[in-house]
Amino acid sequence: MNFVTYRKYPDKDTAIYIANLLKNNSIANEFIENKSTLDSNFSSRLIDEFEVKIQKEDFVRADEIVLNDTEEYLKKLPDDYYLFSFANDELMEIIQKKDEWNELDYLLAINILKSRGIDISQEEISQMRNKRIAELKKPEKSSTLWIDAGYCFAILGGLLGFIIGYLLLTQKKTLPNGERVFAYTLADRKHGKRILYIGVFFFLFYIFYHFVV
Repeated sequence: MNFVTYRKYPDKDTAIYIANLLKNNSIANEFIENKSTLDSNFSSRLIDEFEVKIQKEDFVRADEIVLNDTEEYLKKLPDDYYLFSFANDELMEIIQKKDEWNELDYLLAINILKSRGIDISQEEISQMRNKRIAELKKPEKSSTLWIDAGYCFAILGGLLGFIIGYLLLTQKKTLPNGERVFAYTLADRKHGKRILYIGVFFFLFYIFYHFVV
């Protein structure tokens, strides 16, 4: 099965709960524990991150299952839950950027706005979702510092240059609808390809020079 990232969670229990919830509703999934991540600027930082992967075609049904399950928790929230102090525009941002929030906060934002007389239709939510996906689909512009560093390390024959080039060329991101797109611009991917080729060339050149010359 071809699994792609559905959700990432900072705590293991939540990730396992979601994985079991989906499994119990006949959605095949994969639970992964990541001990480290490499962010978009290639600065390595060690963290605990727990990932649930599913097939792309199951994203819509998975959202429905998780949201329906989350609705039960809304009735048990304390009156001092932090979202109740949010302004309307802050709550609207949660709905617009659903991918950055958990399912509980997303549903609660909708309910709080409704209690304040702001009823958001499913059509409006769908439009927000499509707009958000269009925004996330746009590739990021990589730091020129890292591109320059990639060329330098590649010329020196270092492994880091190879890694930077490979990531620039191939790294993708998963959108909220399960679609996979390139993370970086076409221009940056071209830099990545050049860095990769230069790195391989100089790596082989230094090996040849060391053992033959």
